[in-house]
Amino acid sequence: MNLSPEILKVLEAAPLFHGVPGKLFTPNLSESNIRTLNSGETLLAPGEVNDSVYIVLSGRLNIQLTNPDAEPIAMLGKGECAGEMSILGDAHDLTYIVAATNCELLAIGHDAMWELIDISHQAAHNILSVLSARFRPDKRIAAENLELHHGFSGAAVIDELTGLYNRQWVEEKFDRHLRRDISNNKPSCIMLLEIDQFKEFSDKYGQLGSEQALRDTAHTMLSCLRPDDQAGRFIGDQFAVFMPNTSLAEGCIAAERLRASVSGSMIVLPSGDALPPVSVSLGVSMANQDDTLVGLFAHADDALREAVKSGGDCVKWYEKDIKRNPVQSSASADKPTDVGTPASSDKPTGAGTSASANTALPVKPFMSLWPDAR
Repeated sequence: MNLSPEILKVLEAAPLFHGVPGKLFTPNLSESNIRTLNSGETLLAPGEVNDSVYIVLSGRLNIQLTNPDAEPIAMLGKGECAGEMSILGDAHDLTYIVAATNCELLAIGHDAMWELIDISHQAAHNILSVLSARFRPDKRIAAENLELHHGFSGAAVIDELTGLYNRQWVEEKFDRHLRRDISNNKPSCIMLLEIDQFKEFSDKYGQLGSEQALRDTAHTMLSCLRPDDQAGRFIGDQFAVFMPNTSLAEGCIAAERLRASVSGSMIVLPSGDALPPVSVSLGVSMANQDDTLVGLFAHADDALREAVKSGGDCVKWYEKDIKRNPVQSSASADKPTDVGTPASSDKPTGAGTSASANTALPVKPFMSLWPDAR
């Protein structure tokens, strides 16, 4: 099959292929196939023979421990992989992998995967990192308990490029903050931010320009956030922020302030040369009493996807209301109506409309069960 520009873009941003030259994809992955799953369909089961590594092109996959109907413990989203354990021969996945939504996957055969590993040191490094992370769930739990007891963690928690906390820290700490705020009956929000057309920016200005854009975006985030807000680099050009004691309206106002600050800031290289500003898309979701971090991330991601689909450089939000469809929408690009406005008298100004969908989505976030290995 021919790898479309859209598929190549996903592969280039995928943790499994991080840093692998794009020119290697077409000759080595051309025999790969597209596999589609309907929501609720099982991709892999414990002990099942599997001959492919799957890359999520669209949709989300649930990771479930006991059976396909169990509560998911985590989720895989766009660019993340499933089935990589089977590349070790007799090793099998220990969990169920089930489609949380309708999904499109790229199925890469073992032979093609090994050919890519043979010719790319970076591909070999990535697969080893991912596999080693898959073998560390017990170690991670032990490390978390140690941190709870002693107040520190032996694992690296800082993203070297941006200076923000990394994804592992985000997944662990946000969960604790969320549970604390829910138990104290305090509102809290999660914000997801993604740089618009980052691949095109990177192609035009190179690695130096793209890395500086990530650093400057991170610095702008820190300058806009409150002392109690927690920010981290989630994956690639995507960042996450936890805002404690924050209503949905307040979260949208904060997101709009951040959007305006990023779009108004030039990217300045170490040489002093200035590049054009980047714009960002943002999605915001407020926690409810029955929310988990998995669900809250999913709602924020739904809002973020809607912001991207709307052309970027805007804020969208997910609003849950038991009297209406949980995913709110506004049918116009004009000022949001009551349907698309956060349930507060302090309505955000300048923020985008809420995430739209035709039906309530039984979704979870694109969060891995294991630390991101990049």
